[in-house]
Amino acid sequence: MRKIIFDTDPGIDDAYAIITAMKHPDIKVLGICTVAGNKGIEFTTTNAQKLIKLMNYDCQVYKGAKDSLLKVADDAGATHGIDGLGGVPLVYDKSSLSSISAVDYILNTVKENPNEIEIIAIGPVTNIALAIRKDKETMKKIKAIYTMGGGVYRGNITPVAEFNYWYDAQATKEMFELGVDVPIHMIGLDITHKSIVTNNDLEFMKMTGGELGQLLYDMILPYVEAYWKFSKYTGCVIHDLLCMIYAIDQTVCPKEAIYHSHLEVSTTGITIGQTVVDIVDSWKQPKNVYVPLKVDENKYKELFFKIVFGEEVAEMYRKYVLS
Repeated sequence: MRKIIFDTDPGIDDAYAIITAMKHPDIKVLGICTVAGNKGIEFTTTNAQKLIKLMNYDCQVYKGAKDSLLKVADDAGATHGIDGLGGVPLVYDKSSLSSISAVDYILNTVKENPNEIEIIAIGPVTNIALAIRKDKETMKKIKAIYTMGGGVYRGNITPVAEFNYWYDAQATKEMFELGVDVPIHMIGLDITHKSIVTNNDLEFMKMTGGELGQLLYDMILPYVEAYWKFSKYTGCVIHDLLCMIYAIDQTVCPKEAIYHSHLEVSTTGITIGQTVVDIVDSWKQPKNVYVPLKVDENKYKELFFKIVFGEEVAEMYRKYVLS
C-alpha cells in the first residue's frame, strides 16, 4: 500500500486528483495538507474537509500556510467558482480538521515512515519549503514528490510562469534544491495542455458515472467556462489530475520523453516563477527534477475512468468515445 500525503489548495482540478487517489485500491491517503493558492487558506481547508466527507474517507486535514513566501496575489480569482469547488453544495465534518499544522504533520509522518512517504504537491509549495527550512534532514527521507507546476516552454499566469510556482516562486526554488536528494517529478504545462478533457469526455462521465459522475460534472462547469473564455478550449485541462495519474502509473508518459535534468526557478522581476529546465545538460549541474514532455492522453483518461468509476465504464469509454 502506497502512503500518500497531499499538499494542495482545492481547487476543482485538485478535487479530481484527490478523489482519484481515494478511489485507488493500492493507495492510502494519510492526510491532506492545505495551502493558500486557488483560494485563501480558509476556503482550501474547508474544501479539503468537504472532499473527505464526500468520499467518506478516513484521514484528516492539516491547515498550512496562509501566505506565500513571496506575496504576489491573494488567489486564482473566479476560475474555480465562488468557493473553489465550482459552487457545488457539499457538507463537511469539523472534526476532520486536525490541530497539528501542515508542516509539523509532514515532518512527523516522514519521521515515522522514512523513505515511504510520497507527497502529491498540487498547489503552491509553501508548506514544503517551510518544512525543509525547519528540518531538511527529515525531508531528505521523503520517497518522492510529484508536483504540478512549471513548464519548459510556456506559462499560463504570465508568458513564462505557471500559477502554482508563480504564486510562491521562493518556495518552489527551495523545494527543487531538495531534488538532488529526493526524486521530484514536475508535471508541467507542456503535458497538461496536451491532455485536454473534452466536453465529450465530461458528458460521458455524467451519463455513466452515477451520482459521483454527476457531481464532478457539475463541479467542473465554471472551469470549462473559464477555459472557453480565455483559451477557446471546448473542454478543460485538469492539471492536477494528470499529476496524480502520472504518480499512479508513469507509463502515461513515454519513458524516452522523461528528462532527468537540472532546474532553476526565477524569483524576481517579470520572469518570477519561471522554471528554466536544462534538458540538454548545458550547465552540467546536479540533476534535481524529472520532467516528462510527452503524454498518452487516451491512456491518461482511460485510467481516470477505470480508477474512479470501474473497469466497465473504462471499457465503455474505449469503445464509444475513443473508437
